[in-house]
Amino acid sequence: MSEKKIIIIGVNWLGDVIMTLPALKAACEIGKVTVITRPHLDSVYRLTGLPVNCSSIATNESLFKVLHETKQIRKEKPDFAIAFPNSLRAAIVTKMCGADYSVGFNTEMRSWLLSKAVKRPENYTKIHESRLYAMLTSEIGCKEPDYTLNAPTFSDLVFNSSVKKVGVNPNKEYIVMAPGAAFGAAKRWPPHKFAEVATSFANYFPDIQIVVTAAEGEKNIVDEIISLAPFANVINTAGKTTIWELAALLSRARVLIANDSGTMHLAALYATPTVVPVGPTDMVRTSALNPNFKPVISDSCPKIPCRQRVCPLKTHVCMESISSQLVFETAADFLYTKKD
Repeated sequence: MSEKKIIIIGVNWLGDVIMTLPALKAACEIGKVTVITRPHLDSVYRLTGLPVNCSSIATNESLFKVLHETKQIRKEKPDFAIAFPNSLRAAIVTKMCGADYSVGFNTEMRSWLLSKAVKRPENYTKIHESRLYAMLTSEIGCKEPDYTLNAPTFSDLVFNSSVKKVGVNPNKEYIVMAPGAAFGAAKRWPPHKFAEVATSFANYFPDIQIVVTAAEGEKNIVDEIISLAPFANVINTAGKTTIWELAALLSRARVLIANDSGTMHLAALYATPTVVPVGPTDMVRTSALNPNFKPVISDSCPKIPCRQRVCPLKTHVCMESISSQLVFETAADFLYTKKD
């Protein structure tokens, strides 16, 4: 019997990509998988080590352009197509692929575009996103996946060159702090709290390197942290790393202290010990697939988890009330234990 050809419409955010990996791995076990992904996420799939082909298509462009770019996929006559995103546009792109059988959840009145519009569970808000993606792959005959992530490790040569490029000594231990969050300000623990943690590490672990990373547009947050922690020898890598270089940096970090963000999920590829101050995020749905993940959650706000980009109370109390001392102590505990 010939190998099945499977097309998967990929999701649009780094963290979401990581949460699709168990389902994607299950699909790879029954056929040849091509993921349609936005160009900036192509490298994430290559990091995973999964045997997938990436078709880089800007699915947010005009549908005419997307139709043209999926022409080669249609020529290959795929057996299955799965829409991981829940949008109407994702279902349209799925239809454009010309698969014999297409699957997606029955959201946004898109059932007419899919061979099987799967009813989303009534309690879907209580189910981790990774398991919802697995529900879709089960519709084409995939087994329940293993939810353990195990990306290939970096060679010493690649690791050394990657971290040296941003000023990190590969022969010394280091921690990473990631104070950004693309979703919005509500997910960001205040810079002064990160600065307090950096100062505590400098005081109690003076030999450990403190590396702070962020996206190009979040450099100001890192600058503020550095200005508030003048006695901590902070290595500023904001805007200086590619996804591959960031992954290399995370792969051997003793601990990551981050907001709920793509960086938090990327660290899960390597089971990097991770501590996350959590405010509006619903960790039932989107916690990291990481055995060494420890969220620090305040009980000071009655609206947790509100899942809003901006604090509805205008106080940001859920994040402001999380103690920097507690985050530091939780992170420091990892320094005395080995990764699982």
